[in-house]
Amino acid sequence: MYHNGMKKTLQGFLVLSAVLFAYGVLMLPAYAGVLPLLGKTIALDAGHGSGETGAIGYCGSTAVVEADVNISVRAELAQRITDGGGTAYLVQQLATRSDRVADAESAGSDVLISIHHNGSSNTSADYTQSFVTQKNDKEFASYIHPAIVAALDLFDKGIKSDGYGMTVYGSLPGILTEAYFVTNTVAACDYLNYLSGATDTRVQKEAQADYDGLVAYFARPISGKGRGN
Repeated sequence: MYHNGMKKTLQGFLVLSAVLFAYGVLMLPAYAGVLPLLGKTIALDAGHGSGETGAIGYCGSTAVVEADVNISVRAELAQRITDGGGTAYLVQQLATRSDRVADAESAGSDVLISIHHNGSSNTSADYTQSFVTQKNDKEFASYIHPAIVAALDLFDKGIKSDGYGMTVYGSLPGILTEAYFVTNTVAACDYLNYLSGATDTRVQKEAQADYDGLVAYFARPISGKGRGN
């Protein structure tokens, strides 16, 4: 129940909102579009870290470390989530995958994205692939993975159902993304361009794709539950 003071404040707010809406000052239907992730908490795991590098690529003689790329994509995505009214929870880079999932769950997260990038001894290899394990992972991935494929325009190796990565643990809808190969020479040089301040790089495209997928996922119709997660 509301206290009397809170009840009066709420009543006053509703009256003021009705007046503003009537005069076209407050456009209530547009509010949800401005903040499409309002009330949602998205757990973002930057794969590897804490001394684990992941794959390492090279642009000339300059090394590009997967763990650093993962952090960069997470930072870009976190900012977009915040701008969209959501909460980006930065999963701690703990020693085990199960501990990381537990950390994400303890924050009350709605979904989990574990950000990774692939590696190969073939410096021309490059494609997009994602991994899921549980049933609710598959639905979530069906929004995130295609958005990444469309944004990066790389060969699509699809969504692989496997007991791999953080999606094995817990019950959060999750996806482990391998958006591209950091060992690809073009990709490695693209990352250095990003660090130099370039725009429209793979880091930004991937982060925007993840964000667009999140918005679409939370806007999906759910039978008997309206919209959302």
